[in-house]
Amino acid sequence: MPQVEIDIRLRPHQLTLWESAKRFNVWVLHRRAGKSYVCAIKLLAGMVECARPNARFAYIAPTYIMAKAIAWVYFKEFLGDVPGIEFNEAELRVIYPNGAEIQLLGGEQYDRLRGRYLDGCVLDEAAFIPSSALDQVLYPALADRLGWLVVTGTPNGRQNLLHECWQVAGMDPEEWDRRLYTVEDTDALDPKEVARLKRSMSRAAFQQEMMCAWDAATPGAYYQKEMEAIGPRVTSIKYDKAYPVTAALDLGWSDALVTTHWQQVGTEHRCLLATAHTQTVISDLVREWRSLEWPIQLVVLPHDARVKDMGSGLTRQEIFHHLGCVTTIAPNQSVHEGIEQVRDLLPHTWMDEENTRTLREALIAYRSDYDEVKRVHSTKPVHDWASHWADSVRYYAIGRENAMLRSNNAELRRRLARGVI
Repeated sequence: MPQVEIDIRLRPHQLTLWESAKRFNVWVLHRRAGKSYVCAIKLLAGMVECARPNARFAYIAPTYIMAKAIAWVYFKEFLGDVPGIEFNEAELRVIYPNGAEIQLLGGEQYDRLRGRYLDGCVLDEAAFIPSSALDQVLYPALADRLGWLVVTGTPNGRQNLLHECWQVAGMDPEEWDRRLYTVEDTDALDPKEVARLKRSMSRAAFQQEMMCAWDAATPGAYYQKEMEAIGPRVTSIKYDKAYPVTAALDLGWSDALVTTHWQQVGTEHRCLLATAHTQTVISDLVREWRSLEWPIQLVVLPHDARVKDMGSGLTRQEIFHHLGCVTTIAPNQSVHEGIEQVRDLLPHTWMDEENTRTLREALIAYRSDYDEVKRVHSTKPVHDWASHWADSVRYYAIGRENAMLRSNNAELRRRLARGVI
């Protein structure tokens, strides 16, 4: 076939990404840095240069509409004059004369690649693509032909595929190449425009979108100030046998059942561990507790622990009692009263660096809902993954003192008198 020249120009940071020789890549860039442009070129080159017969490549954006709006126009621009190229508009497929293909998909469609092979794949705006897309479908699809992978996007918190890949890449530098470019690291935007954006955008939005901050404050975040200040108190926390351990629970079945484990030492509240389970019965949870380094002297439960279980006829509190646990029910206060108590608690809280990682991310993400049109925050917190973790801390904050003051357990009263818990 006749040769066709395609004029492609890359900025210095784009050229660095283009020249990456690693099989697995995670690229974190600020908005308008040209990450999708580089990814489109990488796919195009793969389609042209791959020596394997019937090479297959995929570009996945969060939605089908985004995939078409972002990347489809690049392929038509680059390849529009190449003889023999076929553009299947209905299926968003580019078919090269040598039999190679690029398929464009939305994150909700990743199952369409199940059972297929891939020679290369791009996950664009990966913070909004399900993690299961990579774990269940794309890794196996890349395995037999040793295909390459690019995961790219701009941060949107930590509980998502982009940050998961960023962490994996940090632990496996032999296999992975990871790059992060803030607006100060590239020449993609005019400095005057950057200054204008900094004036016009909220501080949290600018930090996230332009400075690639993983922990930029979420609008409506309840514990922003407290979590920004907790850094020096995140360390290795050792269990102290001289002080009892309290477990605070947010009960759930299909939702997460979250437990946080605490020791109060003087005015310090030390969080030893935070865990989450789904579809776990109470007996299995208590059995797991007994394998820990520390015994649990008190279990703080939410007020709905008084609801009777249809199978046993017992309340969940009674089930804990039958399993040998000393329990108390947290007062049925309003959520906002509890949030205020957590705000008072966090400045005196220490957290284990390894065992409370997800808890810390949840407390950063816990927020009220925001109405973009009315520009007001809801009076209720958003019910999402973060709320279960935050609720466990809230039950500890409102339930621990109440438990000691009202407990009929003489040993617990003695501990309270000594200021141990």
